[in-house]
Amino acid sequence: MKLGSKTFLYSAVIALMMGIVIFSYMIFLMPAMYMDYKEKQNLETAKASMELFKKKKSLMNLETGESSVFGIIVKDRGYDFKLTGVGFDGKVRLVNPSMKKLLDKVRTLDKKDAEKGEMIFRDFKPLLSSIAADNKDAIEKNLKIEMDAKKTTSRFEAEKQRLHYFDRGTVMGEFTVKNKYSGASYTSFVGFSKQGNSTLIMVSNVITPTAKEILPVLYGSAPMLILLMVLFAFGVSAIYSKKIVEPIKKLSMDAEKRMYSAGEGLPPLEVSGKDEIADLTAALNLLYEKQSEAVSELEEENKRKEVYMRATSHQLKTPIAASMLLVDGMMANVGKFKDRNTYLPEVKYQLREMMNIVEETSTINGISDGYEVERVDLENICREIIGKNRIAADSKGIDLQLEMPEKKIYWQSNFAMLKKILENLISNGINHTKDKGSVRIIAEKTKIKVLNRPAHIEEEIIEDMFEPFVTRIEGESLEDGKGHGLGLYIAKYFAGKLNLELRGENLQGSVQFILEKRGRDD
Repeated sequence: MKLGSKTFLYSAVIALMMGIVIFSYMIFLMPAMYMDYKEKQNLETAKASMELFKKKKSLMNLETGESSVFGIIVKDRGYDFKLTGVGFDGKVRLVNPSMKKLLDKVRTLDKKDAEKGEMIFRDFKPLLSSIAADNKDAIEKNLKIEMDAKKTTSRFEAEKQRLHYFDRGTVMGEFTVKNKYSGASYTSFVGFSKQGNSTLIMVSNVITPTAKEILPVLYGSAPMLILLMVLFAFGVSAIYSKKIVEPIKKLSMDAEKRMYSAGEGLPPLEVSGKDEIADLTAALNLLYEKQSEAVSELEEENKRKEVYMRATSHQLKTPIAASMLLVDGMMANVGKFKDRNTYLPEVKYQLREMMNIVEETSTINGISDGYEVERVDLENICREIIGKNRIAADSKGIDLQLEMPEKKIYWQSNFAMLKKILENLISNGINHTKDKGSVRIIAEKTKIKVLNRPAHIEEEIIEDMFEPFVTRIEGESLEDGKGHGLGLYIAKYFAGKLNLELRGENLQGSVQFILEKRGRDD
């Protein structure tokens, strides 16, 4: 599955999960939260109505929303009191003795009495019965009522009763009943407040819809929510594809170009942003850079080996041709070649030259194919090489010396390669130093010097002295040249493998070669 399809699939799954969470929230949590919110809102509305009633002594033009409200203002004396509502203000006078007693009883109530609850209703029951008895004749005269109490069942059940106390001696009762059949709740807020010589009574009624009434609305919004989720999935997928998939496609196309063009002439990738793709782009740029360096080094190495092999082949032609000429002359008994005792050693010498070239070639390939880095003691390796070359130096009367500091010097290097480099430099110095001269090996912490005197490298070959088969030394002919010109080439080759720098220079009557570390100190 492609990344774009995966992106859409993941976006669709995320959208589906979000939809499930939203629906679950709307169905299971939102109704309860809505009911709680409506209850608090109704209480705040009743409280605000009571505050306005206390301030204006009237409820005319009050914005009550969904609730109905009316208030009563009862004086401390007399039986006249004021009625007020959203659309009216009026006065009422009590003439019935029982009602007057009820009003007197209400006037005696205080805050502590309001907290007694059912005890108050028991005290008021006789008064209410008296009022009903006083008005019995009028009720029976105007109304004919027949009611079977046994068959009548109330639709309402008490749900909760609360008392809320506000500042300035205001108390409000909250009485809620619930319809058994519809589930709707009916709440009455009855507020009492003492203002001077008057008692303010406010009654506010409100209906709180059941949570079941919200669910059909939620179900009806499902198609629109599903559509929005689908659009959301497409939108997220498109944005994600643009921000994520497109840069990855560019990286893939660039990699394909580099694969077929070997990365030549292609600029580095543009790094934008600070996300993981930017990190990947930077890493690829570094990889391409390292890869280009490795390819360049490999090409240089292959070129070096190709030049070396061609030079080796060319160099082998001379001793081979000379050997064949000598052998053919001796076999045919031609001229001076009849003297086999004289020319057979020359044939042997030519064969030894060929063998030396082959051995040098094997040495390069054998050591450089695989090597390990280890801790090398410079003094031990130098003394070992000096011991091997002592006879050659003594035969020419050459003073061979080693100069070391008192403290031991160790290099992290490959023992075999480093030894071969120093062997070639020291033997080269002995071979190209005149009799009674000197060869000094000077070891330091970061470099080794090989100084031979008297000696001089001709200026015409000094730039190419590390190339294979360059042997021309001042005062020597090609025939008299010592060795076959591979020593310095091999030393330079191994120095590059070990990340060391090897250079040579002419000094006052002497030649100096320096083997030095490149920018690091062990």
